[in-house]
Amino acid sequence: MFRKPYYLIPVALAACLVQNASAVDYNWSGLGDGTSWSDPLNWVQGVVPPNTANGIFVDPVVSTLPVTIGASDVVQLTGTLYPEWGQTLDIYGTVNAGYSIAPVGAIAGPRTFVNLYGNASLTTGDSIFVGDMWWWSAPPGVDVNLYGNSQMTTKYLAVGGHLNIYGGTVTALNGLLTGTPTAGVWGSTLSTDATRLIDIAGGKLVVVGDATAQVNDLIARGILEGNGVVGNVNIDLLSDPGFTVITVPEPASVALLGLGGFAMMLVFRRRSSAIS
Repeated sequence: MFRKPYYLIPVALAACLVQNASAVDYNWSGLGDGTSWSDPLNWVQGVVPPNTANGIFVDPVVSTLPVTIGASDVVQLTGTLYPEWGQTLDIYGTVNAGYSIAPVGAIAGPRTFVNLYGNASLTTGDSIFVGDMWWWSAPPGVDVNLYGNSQMTTKYLAVGGHLNIYGGTVTALNGLLTGTPTAGVWGSTLSTDATRLIDIAGGKLVVVGDATAQVNDLIARGILEGNGVVGNVNIDLLSDPGFTVITVPEPASVALLGLGGFAMMLVFRRRSSAIS
């Protein structure tokens, strides 16, 4: 397992404080159409957050509709995107966060959802915190779901809530951080193996280095599933040199169909040869 060095945290915090001296935060109000990211009336500041935004806070203060980043939307910010407290963020377009995305939600609900659809892309310059972060003991009532051909890429992926990969690819370039059975990566007792889960159900999880030992540890802890079954995953160390690619096994019916198709092809060739 790769752990983010603790001695880097004060440096990162100092950098954030310097940045915050001039950066501006933006807050969702939902007072426009209640759902479109690109509607200026949905923001307290009366404008869509620009690419110089530091923190963007998306809470269900007024509207309970999902916040939707459309397929043609490109969201850029220098700091962190915070979907919080039962909000649903649906991403169809592109999100580039300079530091991180950090969804939080109450363990007992309402949960916070971040959904990536189609060809959506979410990239962060440092981390993706799925209900577990270093600066406070955040409640991990969070579901991050990927569908279609969506892509989620970061250096450090910290999992305290649920990560469901129904399609697409999640890539952790520097490390997958999953804490201990009784605590989060940075010691939060709210984030435990009772709150965290990774389920691969059609897409793939790509982790730097040989993550075989970590995968086996997560399986032993009961928090890595393939199609809802603990341990039902494949570990591939060859297709992407320097990385471990974790997928769900091909269904037996598909494999049998492949063998059946091969057999039928042989029969067809034999018949064709006999006719000729």
